[in-house]
Amino acid sequence: MSSGYSVPVSLPDGLALRQARPADLDQIGALLSERGEPDDAIDHRLVVIDPDAGLSACAVVVDGDRVVSTATLLDEEVCIGGVRLPAGQVELVATESEYEGRGLVRALMHWAHERSAARGHLVQAMIGIPYFYRLFGYEYAIDIPQALNVNALPPGDGTATLRAARPSDIPSMAALQASARAGSM
Repeated sequence: MSSGYSVPVSLPDGLALRQARPADLDQIGALLSERGEPDDAIDHRLVVIDPDAGLSACAVVVDGDRVVSTATLLDEEVCIGGVRLPAGQVELVATESEYEGRGLVRALMHWAHERSAARGHLVQAMIGIPYFYRLFGYEYAIDIPQALNVNALPPGDGTATLRAARPSDIPSMAALQASARAGSM
């Protein structure tokens, strides 16, 4: 099998696994919202419009033109003992309830593992349903520390202002990102 899955891979019952396409996005969003949380559809849309991830980060299983299962592979970085390792993280996994038990998630995990290896990931990070991913050979190895410790209310009157970021905000955003990564490593 090609790790790109640009050509559909035939699955039992006339189903096919392939890379997501622009025409699939509404169905993927609806599936993720129905089987997960409404914000999952927003998260997915943000991944596929990101120029570094794009649609190639997402695979679907289709029954004709109907998306019945999906998974997304994110590029991550894990720091172990001060060594940064390229990692993959499978996220945004969902299957229509009437299609459960047919091995669709197993096929999507195979896609994710092939894609992850092709992208040079050395480890996989899994966050999700406790013990579910053991079905696919994963084991709990490293605790993921809480990313943020909130010890006090932030300064100010409690009202927030939302605005588009400006170039002058980049140093502050970079510092925030660096402190979040340092806290989660």
